[in-house]
Amino acid sequence: MTHPILNIKTEWNFAPEIRKMLMLLSGAVLLVVGLTIFQDFLESKRNGYRFYFSESLLFKTVWFLYIPMLMIVYKKLKSNTFTGLSKTTFLIVSAIILHIFILSGIATVISFFFFRGQYDLFKFLSYTITHDFYTLVIIYTGFVWGFRLISIPQQTNVSPEIKPTQPAIVINNGKDNVIIQVEDILQITSATPYVFIHINDKKHLHSETLKSMHEKLGSETFVRVHKSTLVNLSKVSSFKSRLNGDYDVQLTDGNTVRLSRTYSAEFKKRFHPESSGHDINSSG
Repeated sequence: MTHPILNIKTEWNFAPEIRKMLMLLSGAVLLVVGLTIFQDFLESKRNGYRFYFSESLLFKTVWFLYIPMLMIVYKKLKSNTFTGLSKTTFLIVSAIILHIFILSGIATVISFFFFRGQYDLFKFLSYTITHDFYTLVIIYTGFVWGFRLISIPQQTNVSPEIKPTQPAIVINNGKDNVIIQVEDILQITSATPYVFIHINDKKHLHSETLKSMHEKLGSETFVRVHKSTLVNLSKVSSFKSRLNGDYDVQLTDGNTVRLSRTYSAEFKKRFHPESSGHDINSSG
C-alpha cells in the first residue's frame, strides 16, 4: 500500500505563530470596529439624525470577516502553493471576491433574523463595493506581499550534489528482498523496531533500526532531521523557518518534513559553502 509522504504535523490551531497572528488580527479588528462605530456616532450627531448602534455594527461585519479570511490566506501562503506573480494575483483577487460575497450573504441573513429583512443582498453588495472595496484591495494586497517580503530571507533553496557511499541496499521484509538504489531514497522514518524507506510515492517496511540505517548509509548522504526521521540530502530542495526554531524541509518530490530545532544546526551546516562546498541559492 502506498501513502503520501508527509511527516510534518499540522499545527494550524496551536502553533505559537498562529496564536500570535490571531491575537493581533482580533485586536486590530476590534480597534477598527470601535473607531468606525464611533465615527458613525459623530456623523449622526453632526447631521442631526438618530444613531443606531446595532445598525452601525451590522455594517462593520466586513471587518470581522478579515480574521478567518486572512488566516486562510496565510495558510495558503505557508503551503507555497501560490508562488509567482500570476498565482499571487489570483490569490488576492479571489480573497477579495470571496470576502465581498460571503460578507453580503452573512449580513443578509443577520438582517433577516434581527432587522426584519430591512436590508437585502443587493444593498449589502452595493454598499461593500462602494464603501469598502479600496480597503479590501489594500489589506489583502498588503498582507500577501508583506508575507512575501518577510519570508524571503527565511527560504533557502539548495542544490547539493551528493553521491551515496553505498550505491544499493537490500530491503528485507519477511520473504521479500528488494534491491533499491540508495540515491532514490527520499527519507527513512522510524517504525520501531523497523523503518519505512520512502521512494517516490511508495514506502517499504525494512527490518532494521533507524540508527543502524544511518550508520550503514553514512552521514555524508543522510542526515537526521527529527528523532524518527532521516532525509537524503540530495533530495532536499529547500528549507524554511517556522519562526519558532523548527524548519520545514521540502523534498524534491514536493512533500515536506519537519526539521526539529535539535538537529537544525547540523543540518544547515551541511549546506554551508565553507563546510560542504554545496551551493545555496537565496529565493530572493
